[in-house]
Amino acid sequence: MIEVRASAPGKLVLLGEYAVLEGAPALALAVNRQARARVVLRADGEARVHAPDLKLANVPLRIDADGLPRWTRAQDAQSLRLVDTILRGLAAEGLGPPAGRGFELTLDSAEFFEGPRKLGLGSSAALTVALASALAVYAGGGAATANRRVWLERLLALHRGFQDGRGSGVDVAASLVGGLIAYRLTDEGLPRFEAAAWPERVQARFVWSGVSASTADFLARLADWRAAHPAQYAAHMQTLRAVAEAAARAVSDGRDADFLAAAADYAQALDAFAAACGLPIFSPAHRRARELAQDAGVVYKPCGAGGGDFGVLLGADAARLASAARSLEGAGLCCLPLAAEEQGLRLEYRN
Repeated sequence: MIEVRASAPGKLVLLGEYAVLEGAPALALAVNRQARARVVLRADGEARVHAPDLKLANVPLRIDADGLPRWTRAQDAQSLRLVDTILRGLAAEGLGPPAGRGFELTLDSAEFFEGPRKLGLGSSAALTVALASALAVYAGGGAATANRRVWLERLLALHRGFQDGRGSGVDVAASLVGGLIAYRLTDEGLPRFEAAAWPERVQARFVWSGVSASTADFLARLADWRAAHPAQYAAHMQTLRAVAEAAARAVSDGRDADFLAAAADYAQALDAFAAACGLPIFSPAHRRARELAQDAGVVYKPCGAGGGDFGVLLGADAARLASAARSLEGAGLCCLPLAAEEQGLRLEYRN
């Protein structure tokens, strides 16, 4: 029996959100919540998809002679749009399952939920990494996944296909690579990353706001505002980029105090940017968390697009950080026990 298993971690963008779209570095951390994909050969040549988190089981499809998926029911292609997008993208590169070779595909993103609520940890990016890699290996294209820098470009194209062309790809890179990375886009739009060492004396607590936010919605609204106010957009991006560059240099040089200062500066610049463009990046929960963190003498900022999902407490004094965490918990926020995941994509092949 041929079986391929793949997993990829979620992520949090610590700093550089939004500005990363304009070539600034973003610092992203892979965290210990895993998305998983399992592909098993079916001897009868049929294909079935199981996605328990979507309450879908035994969804039938077939792979046509052109390598493209054909769904028995039209609504299945929409319900499993990520699967459909990845199968089509892989087929275009000759990396998809061949016609007549059946498989059983199971997706698992349960760790990206807290009870019934979805956590904003990049589940679609992590599933893209795991699913595309498992399918490529199953189809005999495992060599394509070996060079992570080259594979990232393909994965980014697949994920952008799912996100209607939007997004920097930092979430895909963090899931693929693992650990802490400094990520940026070149002038040509190509993804580049470098492994980074966590600041030695800096500690972090990750705060769940209790509310999910749509990054895609925020990016669409931002695109409209940018088109109407190009000069304002450019000015804010210049400020954010300068702070992000300073933060990346501080991490690279091991200057922990400068990194904390840059994180505080970025939160302030992000707040000004949000006020200008009208995006609720600092939701009421994030704003309250920031006030309590400042009272405790530590840094707080939203992670990623903001509006909900996660924020991060950062500090070099463990007692102050613990005090801030207690204050946030008392205000109804939740400090989830997330930890760095040093390994990104994991692949296991059984024959």
